[in-house]
Amino acid sequence: MSSGLFPATGTPVTLSRDSAGSYTGDGAPRPRRARTSKPKVKTGCNNCKQRRIKCDENRPSCSNCVRSKKICTGYPPPSRSARPSEEVRIAPKPSPVWDNAAGPSMPAPSARQVEKYRKRDKERQNREIALASPPKTPRVGSVSSVSSGPVMLYTPSMNLPFNQQEGLYYQLFQERTASELSGFFDSLFWSRGVLQECYSEAAIRHAVVALGALYRTLEKTCESPPGSPTTTHHSNPIDTPLKHWEMAVKKYSHACQELCAPGSQITDRTRLMGSVLLACFDSFIGDHRQAIRQIQTGLGLLEQLRVERRRAFLSKPEEPVEEEIIQMFTRLAIQAKSYDMAFHFPHPYVIRLNEAPRGADATSPSSEGSSPVSLHHDPIPERFLSSKEARLAWDALVERIFRFTETMFSHVSNGPMGVLPLVLKKHGAGFGNQIEAWSNAYEHILASRTAPGVSSQEKTAIAALKMAQIMSQVLFLMTFSDSEVQFDAFTPHFKAIVDLALEVVGDEERRAAAKRCPDLQSCQHPIDDWSNMFGEYEYAARHIKPSFSADLGIVPPLFVVATKCRDFVLRRQAIQLLKSSSRREGMWDSELAARIGAWIASIEEQEDPVAAAEELGTTDWSHQSISSSSTSRHSGSGDYWEGVPLGPGGNARYDAQRGSRGGYMARAQRGPIPAERRVMIKAVQFDLRERFATIQLGTRGLPSGAPDLKTRVKRIEW
Repeated sequence: MSSGLFPATGTPVTLSRDSAGSYTGDGAPRPRRARTSKPKVKTGCNNCKQRRIKCDENRPSCSNCVRSKKICTGYPPPSRSARPSEEVRIAPKPSPVWDNAAGPSMPAPSARQVEKYRKRDKERQNREIALASPPKTPRVGSVSSVSSGPVMLYTPSMNLPFNQQEGLYYQLFQERTASELSGFFDSLFWSRGVLQECYSEAAIRHAVVALGALYRTLEKTCESPPGSPTTTHHSNPIDTPLKHWEMAVKKYSHACQELCAPGSQITDRTRLMGSVLLACFDSFIGDHRQAIRQIQTGLGLLEQLRVERRRAFLSKPEEPVEEEIIQMFTRLAIQAKSYDMAFHFPHPYVIRLNEAPRGADATSPSSEGSSPVSLHHDPIPERFLSSKEARLAWDALVERIFRFTETMFSHVSNGPMGVLPLVLKKHGAGFGNQIEAWSNAYEHILASRTAPGVSSQEKTAIAALKMAQIMSQVLFLMTFSDSEVQFDAFTPHFKAIVDLALEVVGDEERRAAAKRCPDLQSCQHPIDDWSNMFGEYEYAARHIKPSFSADLGIVPPLFVVATKCRDFVLRRQAIQLLKSSSRREGMWDSELAARIGAWIASIEEQEDPVAAAEELGTTDWSHQSISSSSTSRHSGSGDYWEGVPLGPGGNARYDAQRGSRGGYMARAQRGPIPAERRVMIKAVQFDLRERFATIQLGTRGLPSGAPDLKTRVKRIEW
């Protein structure tokens, strides 16, 4: 599926697998064909091909078409790895002007020039590998030069076959990108397993360099604005987003070629690891469809290996790979499944955790969560010894819950979307008890997050895990309810999620402000316009940089609050926290989540069509143009934090002066939203690279195929 859309051509680059498991489409490796006597097809625009003349392939129109006053009909889309000079809208959303070092514009090389460059680069790499001298130890401080000043190239140590530029991206991955991809939780997969695999597998090396270059691209697009203390005045033609993106796409293509090369001796373990890395790359750039395909491929291979081991009647545990890889696929499966449950993707972008047994009775399933794929699970202890132990137990429990609900829905396929019959609730009673037992065993760890000596990462991880538990508890219990009104019973749960998210964002904002702008008098970071939309309990985070992690964090729980909580203040706090910084957690994007929540709120809170038309400019936030570079009366104010009360947890700051806005308070004091005005998401189709989404809303509890009078469809753009 689509994995990148470039404005220069407007043509998506596709990458998919055929029935044999090989990649096909633009940018995919293809088997070599025997040479024939057929003449080569000329490249160029369609007009030049028809006239049988040489095309110079200038963009957007070739010189021949300009001279003859013809409309240039365009060029065939080049491969994914042959688009180094075209702008790519990598998410989280970059700044409007992001390539200062490269200048305002840069001519695009032709496809033939790019191909020559790739051949020369490959030959140079081969010479460096064959004639490499003993590796030199990189100079101390060479990594710090990535974030300020000219880039310092070096020969990498550790005997890895990298050239100088690739070695820079590898070290960036090792020291920064791996921890960013881990999210709030430490992961041996990123910090140890992937790096060790680089020694023996070229596919993993290419993928690691691609992610390091992609991370550097994001860094360069989100540098401090002019005038900030961290702004660098050095201009280096190598250290530009364009160059980093070129390397990222090229190495991604090389990783695909290595994994799909015919006759290769790549192990199944390497293929599994490669699926994880490529899925992260696709999620990073906003191609959720291709990311889901990568996860499907990895899950299918893992299950195939498990089946083979069970058939061999081995006495050892049946896991074919180490625990870190199993944990990664468990979390990727949970991530993709939650994404599907929220946005209701069509086939084939649906993750199936297990196949429904043929002829099974719907009254016979067990809430113990057993399945042919899950191997075993330990009982919930009375007290968890660490947050890591709690996380592993929670992942296993959520996976079993998803398998259970997936099996149940297979028996009631004609029922209402996302709702199981109440008569089946007794079969899930065991899961409700396990969720409660997990919460009790985790309580002392949750309370310990404010204790002295607890690191900021550990504190954030504890809060994020509790948010996930609360969200899952609410959604699981509401699986057996056909009324949106019953979500009101969970308002205390929604408040707990918002309070914990305020802690996470507040801590992160204070650390970012201290690092980027120690002197607030000279701060040039503006407050986002969304900060002016809501009155009471306003929180504005202007120093947090856009980020990507491969693990889930605060975005899914806040999305549930934004779409399911009908408390006026809590809902707006959730939307504002989603807008506080550009976050992409796996496939979950905070900008998309905030936009969807804002539009649903505007639909449910409208009194009548006349009021809806009058308030279109103020309450229909999905059509407002939000600029991250807009100014505010708080910008540059050195005493902004002075006299402002602390929020929940003693971390997040509020602007209490706006709590007295009459209109805001009057709307907040309205009664509950009637059942006839409440809606649920039926489907969302979106493209994070082009920044648009088409959202369909409807009624909860309607049988499949029944007419829905609440149907609303809207396209939002940002």
